[in-house]
Amino acid sequence: MSAIATELKIRKLHSDFVIEIDERIDQLLDDPDAIAQIRQLWQTSPLIVFPRQSLEEAEQVRFTALFGRCESANRKDIQSPYFDEIIYFSTLRYADGRFVGGFAGGDDVDWHSDQTFMVNPATGAMLYGVEVPKGGGDIYWANQYGAWDKLPTDVQKLIDGRTGTYRYAKRMAIMNTLELKDKDSPQAKKMAALPDAFHPVVLTHPVTGRKALYADPTTLVSIEGLSEAENARVLPILFEAGGSADLVYRHKVHNGDLMLWDNGCTMHRRDNMQLDQPRLMKRTTFRLSPELHCVPH
Repeated sequence: MSAIATELKIRKLHSDFVIEIDERIDQLLDDPDAIAQIRQLWQTSPLIVFPRQSLEEAEQVRFTALFGRCESANRKDIQSPYFDEIIYFSTLRYADGRFVGGFAGGDDVDWHSDQTFMVNPATGAMLYGVEVPKGGGDIYWANQYGAWDKLPTDVQKLIDGRTGTYRYAKRMAIMNTLELKDKDSPQAKKMAALPDAFHPVVLTHPVTGRKALYADPTTLVSIEGLSEAENARVLPILFEAGGSADLVYRHKVHNGDLMLWDNGCTMHRRDNMQLDQPRLMKRTTFRLSPELHCVPH
């Protein structure tokens, strides 16, 4: 075993939910023992922060692929011109006036998990802060293992084993993202026409046995087997538990921070942002093994 694998500089940022690993990713890339240790840590700490990195896009894609199958972005309009696997979130503009990336500013503030509206979501995510604003734009993650534990016993019994209906049109109506304000644009019409997705509202980690609430308030519209009245009563309880303040870690992102998280057992949101503040974030998504992670089926 290499020296770095036994001496990773680790500290807890929020219980066992969030840890920081203060190591250079470009050195970890060729250290399989260190990667194995990080993968093990990730099973119990679903958010890992790697502070102050200096990464080329090729290195980010390569690092991503060490944890799961890296996917080509489904949003071609905000895709990196160099690597299909990377999308940009940015307030910067190209010479022709187009935004370099999507979700540049405004009201993208609601708790959500990525890709819950997709039939087969890729739940692994990695976000790299290249240029980060000094004010605003802090990112928050909420522990959905803790959200499950917070639910009243009667609600746990009612929803465990049931399937939810997840709809992108709900998210589109809630999250007033800049590039989808024009509801008649081809991209907006394409996203609004996505078919409903169906996922368990409770996921179980195959290794630890822990249960996580999978109730994205921006896409979950109903739970099968519940009456309209039951859905109206239960859904707000799930959404409130999912964003409980004591389950939340707030990260003040600095230039070079890379954040690795599991959407199967976390939700996230960010603060409001102003378009006059420079920002460039690069994200990859990847498919996790259902043998090692609580992946929605």
